[in-house]
Amino acid sequence: MDFAERAARNEEVFRGINERIEAGAELHGIETPERFHCECDRGGCFEMVEPRPGDYRELLERRYHFVVAPDHADPRVERVLEERDGYWVVEKVGEAREALDRQHPHERHQS
Repeated sequence: MDFAERAARNEEVFRGINERIEAGAELHGIETPERFHCECDRGGCFEMVEPRPGDYRELLERRYHFVVAPDHADPRVERVLEERDGYWVVEKVGEAREALDRQHPHERHQS
């Protein structure tokens, strides 16, 4: 498995956890910032970021967008779209984007 595929797999693991956090926040009507896992490609990263659940929900609607801790963006597999207070929004590019499509197709996400 090459770097891009490992990066995509690692990021999707934390995406799955964060989706459950967001679903719980939505269920209970929580709109204050919540703790989500950094979705970077670093295998040993356990950083937390604190977007509002509604902001994270919007991010989920974009297939290739992820939330990472500041300075955790990896230019080999993603580009920074926005630097927000306490976290960055990144977009997967190149081989990492292709690996996401192969490994984890999500019909609910938009391109």
